[in-house]
Amino acid sequence: MLYKKYRFYNDGIEIMIPSHFKESQSFVAVQNSFMSDNRRVIVNIARGGVNLTQEQLVTRMDEYYRGFTRDVLEFDCIAINKRQFLGDVFGELKYSSSMMGYQFYNVFLLGVYGGRELIVTMQCVQDEAADNERIFDNIADSIRILKKGQDAED
Repeated sequence: MLYKKYRFYNDGIEIMIPSHFKESQSFVAVQNSFMSDNRRVIVNIARGGVNLTQEQLVTRMDEYYRGFTRDVLEFDCIAINKRQFLGDVFGELKYSSSMMGYQFYNVFLLGVYGGRELIVTMQCVQDEAADNERIFDNIADSIRILKKGQDAED
């Protein structure tokens, strides 16, 4: 499978997305979205709230987990992990959910970029979870924070 490299947020974040995924429109200015050709797999990269440090990452991840268990229909946690990319730590939450009668497999990654949350979400229909797990792992493993500090605030 071929991947295409994308850079976001003043070239501060680099991520590899499968080449058969196309950029899709997002209604949120700080979010970048991609969708597979068959429209069954979605990847979103977004910047969230401010004043988050690597030390606060676990607390924030716990808050997201509690929110998911409360707000997501048929939430079923599959795994909670930590990922480390070139010295940067990300929290990872894998779960299944139900929406409008469809079961979904979700991967939620939370990291820190320029003092803000960096959120990467990946979703596919549950029946295709095994087919997409490796793709999701490749996307997650490709994340690179290229620069930090004041330049990252733009």
